[in-house]
Amino acid sequence: MYLKAIKQIPNLFTLGNLSCGVLSIHQIFNGHPENAVYLTILAAVLDFFDGFLARLLKADGELGKQLDSLADLVTFGVAPAFMLYYSADLIEGTARYAFILLALFSAYRLAKFNVDTRQSSSFIGVPTPITGLSCVAWGIIDSPVKDFIFEHAWIFILYCVIVSLLLVSEIPMPALKFKKGKEQPVAQFVFLLLTGVASLLFFGWLCIPIFYAAYVLSSILINFAAKRK
Repeated sequence: MYLKAIKQIPNLFTLGNLSCGVLSIHQIFNGHPENAVYLTILAAVLDFFDGFLARLLKADGELGKQLDSLADLVTFGVAPAFMLYYSADLIEGTARYAFILLALFSAYRLAKFNVDTRQSSSFIGVPTPITGLSCVAWGIIDSPVKDFIFEHAWIFILYCVIVSLLLVSEIPMPALKFKKGKEQPVAQFVFLLLTGVASLLFFGWLCIPIFYAAYVLSSILINFAAKRK
């Protein structure tokens, strides 16, 4: 009984992730987007540790995998989609509803991930958590970049389309985790670390979308260079 209870610890972290996602939506609709950002960051930490603990406790199984995907859909798919809608309050008409693409493609990506055996040690397409974090971060960002995206209908639609399609793209992406026995793109890791630290120091919260862009573009360039060899 004791061992069975211990093995439920990763699922508790996953449910914590889901709770943060639900509360994030609640905060967005109550006009507190900054709280939604903090909750999503906390959810990302819980999301990291549920997998880590599952492997540590040898409790990784199909139930945990499915539960994790359901939690990620709410926290990093649905909640960030609503943040896009909230942030685009100056856009009138149907263009503002492009936000729903993020939720739809997040669901498709997570279902695809669960059945795709190629994604055991790395990703194909941009992971849902980093996409969700980059989208929800706009709720706390004050920058001309945000104004450019969220005050022009066609730019907003294009942004929603691009981040959604990248979720289900066939671009190989590193998992940003060091695993024993696996060759890791160390140079890319160092580049992303330096980019994240530098952008945090100079641009504040805009560092999250900058890190997302650096992660995607560096992965595209590395794969392009590999194919040219």
